[in-house]
Amino acid sequence: MITINFYEIQNKYNKKVVFIRVEPKNINKTLQDIISKLYDLSWIEKFDQGFKKASLYARVKPTVDSIEKKLRLSIDDKITKDAGEYIVSELSRLAIKKELNYNCPPLSELYSKQISGNAGFDYHAESGENILIFGEAKYLTGKNAYGTGLKQVISFIAEKKDIKDIEDLENFFDIATLNNAIFGKKGYAVGFSSQSTNTKTLINNITKNKEYNELLKYDEIVLIAVDI
Repeated sequence: MITINFYEIQNKYNKKVVFIRVEPKNINKTLQDIISKLYDLSWIEKFDQGFKKASLYARVKPTVDSIEKKLRLSIDDKITKDAGEYIVSELSRLAIKKELNYNCPPLSELYSKQISGNAGFDYHAESGENILIFGEAKYLTGKNAYGTGLKQVISFIAEKKDIKDIEDLENFFDIATLNNAIFGKKGYAVGFSSQSTNTKTLINNITKNKEYNELLKYDEIVLIAVDI
């Protein structure tokens, strides 16, 4: 994955808004790399209690197997919708980690209580200012998917899915960060598939979006365009 653009977007509320644009160097290699990272479960060994490790291993393994099957369907073939969403999720997570140096645990589906089809946010990150970022990813074939992603985030907020996610995040983030989120000090990330639209036009269109402007009341927004 290479970073094409990194911008801070100015806004009337003086909130931190970052736009990152990335692209995989080779889609097949990217798929293989994602699969390899999924099977690297060394992060579980960081937990002290044996019962937590045992529980996570039991939960993660079937989820990884399920995701791999979806990704394998796209290797040497057209990207499927399921695979596209995982690619956008993982590259968005990695872009936040690389460009912002935030604490980014694995994709939430790996440690959430469901085996697959996580009904909450796709990934999470923690800034150095104890801001919890709730991330969503959207993939649409041949389209810029930022509109769909922004609408999904607004919908999730209305359903309090960000707050519901917090129970699964205690093992990964500082308690102060989790408490901040409960009391409204939080941010959101939207990773989305993007096409040939130039970056200036893309940012201009996003800043006119109704849902984007609704999100400006929160502490931070991260937008990640993934060119696939």
